[in-house]
Amino acid sequence: AAATLLEGSAAFRDWGARLAGDAVPPTEWRAADLAQPLPQLPAHDLVILSYVLDELAPDRRGALVDGLWAATGDLLLIVEPGTPAGWRRILDARSRLIAAGGHVVAPCPHDRDCPLVEPDWCHFSQRVARSRIHRQAKGGEVPWEDEKFAYVAVSRHPGVPIAGRIIAPPRGAGSRIDLRLCAPEGGVVERTVTKRDGAVLKAARRLRWGDALDSGS
Repeated sequence: AAATLLEGSAAFRDWGARLAGDAVPPTEWRAADLAQPLPQLPAHDLVILSYVLDELAPDRRGALVDGLWAATGDLLLIVEPGTPAGWRRILDARSRLIAAGGHVVAPCPHDRDCPLVEPDWCHFSQRVARSRIHRQAKGGEVPWEDEKFAYVAVSRHPGVPIAGRIIAPPRGAGSRIDLRLCAPEGGVVERTVTKRDGAVLKAARRLRWGDALDSGS
């Protein structure tokens, strides 16, 4: 197994090769301008496109998604900033991949149209540590930041069914947890978990925004 990385900047390729010199699996860095047609690529089990669509002209995005899907043996993961515009780019790619025969495995528990309507949008948040240099570059003092992102993971094979995806921070604590879920039927539901739900409440206390609610919960 090997990882193929596409990068247009020679300097970035050089630094990337140095940083990933001892990586497992081994890496191959290729020169590529993603604003142009992709070079011929072998199939890879996992293909990742992260924070790229925003940098491309709208008329180039679809061709890039198509080209990466052609190189996907199993799973294509696309990540964009967690803004309304980033979400719309994710929706466009999602629709294109479903039309090409892909199966959405995350975050959506279905292949139907997204049930969210603006000004709402689907996004998630991950707290990441800031290094000293990172804080200096951003002019910040807090040693962490909450990175908001939108994403879609599409497979050539159906995913494992889930009871729903948590699309907002859970509310409540103790004997009651309120969850906002994207449901397998294609809608958004509000679910309240209480003591009467027994083990489900215990599990719900550990759930976070973006987690999957297991099938049967």
